[in-house]
Amino acid sequence: MRIALFLVALLTAPSHAEKGKPAKAETAVSSPTASVSIPAAAAVSASSFTWTSTAPLTLDAVLAQFERFDRELDSLTARFTQSLSADETGVSSSLEGSVSYLKPDRLRIEYLRPERQTVVSDGKDIYIHRHANAQVIQSKLEDWKQSDPLVGNLMQFGSYAKMLRSYDVSLDTGGASPSLRLLPKDRSAGFELRFELQAADLFPAKTELQVRNTRVRTDLDAVCFNPALRAKDFDFTPPAGAEIFRDFKPPRFQP
Repeated sequence: MRIALFLVALLTAPSHAEKGKPAKAETAVSSPTASVSIPAAAAVSASSFTWTSTAPLTLDAVLAQFERFDRELDSLTARFTQSLSADETGVSSSLEGSVSYLKPDRLRIEYLRPERQTVVSDGKDIYIHRHANAQVIQSKLEDWKQSDPLVGNLMQFGSYAKMLRSYDVSLDTGGASPSLRLLPKDRSAGFELRFELQAADLFPAKTELQVRNTRVRTDLDAVCFNPALRAKDFDFTPPAGAEIFRDFKPPRFQP
């Protein structure tokens, strides 16, 4: 879920680069490659988080399972598809790619369509590499988290249970899969979240974020729990010849 909003925030960065707003542009002259292959290492099977209770599902039970994810989930890989639609303007877009995560805040996103981009967080900085434009944008990860209260609150990787305690949450078990509706305690924030939980393990693999008239849906598949990722897999070196924008300050999210 936090990944979903994280992707939305990152989408704003490339257009600002084209307008020349980031400061301290430079050209990389070193030759190391820009991307690192995430190893296809053996992973803990999904059954390690299997939900085995036969009792009717309750919100407390979901919270208990989320607490288990928080304790035992150290890394994750998945494919994703994401769609964004704005009702008032009729604008829509879709994305697909893969994501790798290593606790507490290392992240690698490989966009495949519509444009190849690589987004890497090494826990301190975040890099956005636009391959076709040979551009790299570098920011402080903390700046992204603090760019808006909404973003900062949701980008707490590995804190599913904390999220449930931070929102007004309701559980719906009437559909094909159980789902959660999360509303901010301050309704003036103007957004809501919905999680569709996998029946096998209650993992929130489908997320829908509604902000005013804009809807973002993210679907994860081929989810792999606890693959053997390494911290160095999330290092990033700009490729030779890339135009680099240092210390870019992300724009505030405007619902």
